Amino acid sequence: MKVAVGADHAGFPLKGRVLEVVRERGHEPIDLGTDSTSPVDYPDIARAVGEAIQQGRAARGVLLCGSGVGASVAASKMRGVRSAVCHDTYSAHQGVEHDDMNVLALGARIIGPELMVELVSAFLAARYTAAERHERRLSKVVEIERGLMKEQAMENPLILMQKLGQSPWYDNIRRGLLTGGALERMIGDGDIVGLTSNPTIFEQALATGTDYDDALARLVKAGKSADEIADALTIEDIRGAAALFQPVFTRTGGKDGYVSIEVNPKYAGDTEKTVTEVVRLRKAVDRPNLMVKIPATRAGVTAIERSIADGFSINVTLIFSLERYAEVIDAYQSGLRRRVAAGQDVSRIASVASFFVSRVDSAVDAILEDRIRASGDADRGALEALRGKAAIANAKIAYQLFLEKFGTPAWGELERAGARVQRPLWASTSTKNPAYPDTYYVEALIGPDTVDTMPPQTVVAYKDHGKPEVRLTQGAGEARALMAELARVGVDMARVTQKLEEDGVASFARSFESLIRTVEKRREVR
Repeated sequence: MKVAVGADHAGFPLKGRVLEVVRERGHEPIDLGTDSTSPVDYPDIARAVGEAIQQGRAARGVLLCGSGVGASVAASKMRGVRSAVCHDTYSAHQGVEHDDMNVLALGARIIGPELMVELVSAFLAARYTAAERHERRLSKVVEIERGLMKEQAMENPLILMQKLGQSPWYDNIRRGLLTGGALERMIGDGDIVGLTSNPTIFEQALATGTDYDDALARLVKAGKSADEIADALTIEDIRGAAALFQPVFTRTGGKDGYVSIEVNPKYAGDTEKTVTEVVRLRKAVDRPNLMVKIPATRAGVTAIERSIADGFSINVTLIFSLERYAEVIDAYQSGLRRRVAAGQDVSRIASVASFFVSRVDSAVDAILEDRIRASGDADRGALEALRGKAAIANAKIAYQLFLEKFGTPAWGELERAGARVQRPLWASTSTKNPAYPDTYYVEALIGPDTVDTMPPQTVVAYKDHGKPEVRLTQGAGEARALMAELARVGVDMARVTQKLEEDGVASFARSFESLIRTVEKRREVR
């Protein structure tokens, strides 16, 4: 079984040996930190272990702090987590056998390594007996938990989403969000744990309002060109956002808290210029929680592998097809293998693969509408039933590909070297068709080890009336059947997704050019 292991700074000296014991007893440890004796708050580690159990990534957990008490108290606040401090072997196995304890908390300043081995071994060897009296008593414990359900039902759906393994990111940035405190409040409320940007977002931000007036005047006075001003303003915003998300980055051990900046779209067909731009942007922003966005064009895929091999965190954007997604995963894993072969660290590299959703339905639905107008009455019903289905089916099949590619022995070797999975990121999840519910795509695609980056109106809608539940893993067979039916009625998904990729790159390129023109006009006014 998989066992989540976490320690604060006081527990760190024993953590390495705990990992060894878990392996020696035939189990797979998941190391959730910390990685040094630098101070870290035990609730953060307890939360990481508890979430691993809640999300099904681990069956049990071992927590280490100075006394074991603080970590155990924190973990036990989490639904479904039953933690106890056990410094004798009887309690370590009896807690599992009678109480279905799933987290063992230990005090590294109280016990030594020899006793720790005995305790962890007893805990891992024990099994819940499910005797009638134990079932009766445990059911009463569960009832106490359920007594909190009314309160939990009123909890922020965006936080509940995170408990299910999906990270909500914010697809928006502008100077006023930083200076007015709105972004900081959203982070503090737990609404969002990351941020993405693109040329269209920056173009819209600079074209309206007065947020950038002072900065623009300063740069014009310094004699900067329109291109230099746009670049400087973008980098300032990204740096400011990254600073606000730094606590999230630290708390999650580098899983979340990222802010993304996009490579100039005009380089989408040029591997060398893309790689060079990644290096420049990383140096200019100079924040550990930066992701640089590379479009998943043919040239971009090569740039992705090289950038990962160079040790950069990458957000791969504009993925529409399953074929291209497979290439992106292969490029990510190949880049990691190159680093491992060179003896370099891979544990601090993160990546997401941004799979675009609602645009697929916009394109496929338009084709279906043409087919419906040209069809006889006999075909109309079948064609109408396919509308609004392609995007979710495409994403669900992509998730199955993710599970397959990151479940191989070859990936296991990289994971043991410290590599992180490249999480699927659902982009373009706002509803374009008013006939569909405003949270249509978000609701359908919640699942473990994923990200959903949402524009402002979708974040507001989901916080107001979202109903988070893991749905992404449901209906994979139906999704494949739907794709077969689309092919039968003449929808060529390969052609659709290729055009969406080309149109996406072109659209961002136009937005970038418009951004420069907007800056030039405002520069001239100055």
